[in-house]
Amino acid sequence: MSQLSPKRQRTLQLHNRALAFSVKVNACCPQHFTTMPSQVVWGQLVRASDSTSNNLIEADDASSDADFLNKMGIALREVKESRAALMKIRLGSLDHADAISCAALENEATQLAAIFATIIRNMRARLETERRDGGRRKW
Repeated sequence: MSQLSPKRQRTLQLHNRALAFSVKVNACCPQHFTTMPSQVVWGQLVRASDSTSNNLIEADDASSDADFLNKMGIALREVKESRAALMKIRLGSLDHADAISCAALENEATQLAAIFATIIRNMRARLETERRDGGRRKW
C-alpha cells in the first residue's frame, strides 16, 4: 500500500475531526427533553452537525470544482448553524448545556467554520487565477 500524501493526510484528519464533532454532539444530546425549546434546538443541532460531516466527506468525492465548492459551502452553513444552536443551548440554559460546555463544542464549531471558509476562499482564489491565466500554469 502506498504512503498517503501530506495533503491527503490533512484531508482525512479534517474528515475525522468533523465526524468526531458530530459524534460528540450526538453523545451530549439528551434522551428526554424537559422543554419544547430544548427539543427543537437539540433536533436542529443534531441534524446540522451530522450534515456538516456528511457534506465535508461528500465534497472529497465531488465531480467538479463547482460541486466541491457547493458541498463545502453547505458544510460551512451547517457548521455555522450548529454553532448557533450550541449558543442557544448555552445562553438559554437548555437541557444538557453543561455537557456541551464541557465538550467545548461551540469552540470546535467555530474552528471548523474557519477551516471550511479558508478552504473555500483558497479554492475560489485558485480558480480565479486559473481563469485569469487561461488555464496556463506558470512554472
